[in-house]
Amino acid sequence: MRVLLIGKYPPCQGGIAAKTYWMSRALAEAGVVFDVVTVVPPRYSCPVPEEEARRQRVSAIEPVAAPWFVPEADLWTERLVAAALELAASSPPDLVEVNYLAPFGLAGVVLARALGIPLLVRHAGSDIAKLLSWAPAARALSMVLESAACVVTPETTPLCIESTAAHPPTVVRLPRYVPDPGAFSPILAGDKTPPASPVVLYAGKINYYWRLKALDSLLAALVLRPHWRLIAVANGTGKDALLAEIQRLGLSGRVVLRNFVHPSEMPGVLAEASAIWVVERPGGPEDYSNLVAEAVASGRACLVSRASFDHPDAAMLRPYPGLLVVNPEDASTCAVALDSAVALHALEPPSEMRTVHGDYIEANRALYNTLASTPTER
Repeated sequence: MRVLLIGKYPPCQGGIAAKTYWMSRALAEAGVVFDVVTVVPPRYSCPVPEEEARRQRVSAIEPVAAPWFVPEADLWTERLVAAALELAASSPPDLVEVNYLAPFGLAGVVLARALGIPLLVRHAGSDIAKLLSWAPAARALSMVLESAACVVTPETTPLCIESTAAHPPTVVRLPRYVPDPGAFSPILAGDKTPPASPVVLYAGKINYYWRLKALDSLLAALVLRPHWRLIAVANGTGKDALLAEIQRLGLSGRVVLRNFVHPSEMPGVLAEASAIWVVERPGGPEDYSNLVAEAVASGRACLVSRASFDHPDAAMLRPYPGLLVVNPEDASTCAVALDSAVALHALEPPSEMRTVHGDYIEANRALYNTLASTPTER
């Protein structure tokens, strides 16, 4: 089974890229081979370790200046299609998968039709909710959904595409991404001594909405707890504003800002921390972060907002003692949560997490096999 993936994937950074990486790695053990074409956004990309570069065929398209004869054109779709056709020429795929509508969706439609194979569109959340309401491209992106053999979405995620597509596609609901606890290597019995200078980790984009991620509240809590340090694995358009706030509060010596890392290196980054900060204020990106489950799989305390704790996908995680709800409007309660996290330095993830991960992988493998065996008109 060979899947030609056109979408977000390392070195492209983000939650979609990371969970797709971990899914493809687990499915490889079940005989599913992924060939990948992705993009390299300048602010939102990570280095790829040599071992990963050797393990898989990934064609990463970087931004280039438009040729003089087509001024002001980025040619993303054309370049994605060209790179994908080159991969397909040497190893024909069984199906095409797209995990984000723009700029990958139209390229997926072209490739599926040219190769005469099914197109799977995986719902990412913001692409459906925002892009389909953006009038200049809504009709073209609706066509992507109409052209798909199926649209995959998590079981708990609302998906209202019937009103946006002239011919609504088949919707398949699968389990949401669940990390493999074995891959994230939690610290277990024998190494539970709390560190003298504990670390809280923030990993993700720093965009215009960085205050909606309550990073200002985290910094205020650090002022109240001078023995704590912050590692931020992050980048984005709000980086300068965040650095200015760090300097204003006198925290420059206690905050380390790192660039994004490859998903394969995230378990090691999580192991450095005593607490993971995944807190959002109302009005921020409305989704359930993969990092919550990855923190739990790593045996780490995870500070979350009430909305994340109450999210349907958190049901399995709620009994985990390291899932700590904080009020982002009260720095003192955030500081108290950091105190609690030290006492919860090393925990075991929920026992059923490995089984749920296996079910998640098997559901995707079965869908791929079903689609690949379905006749497609060329």
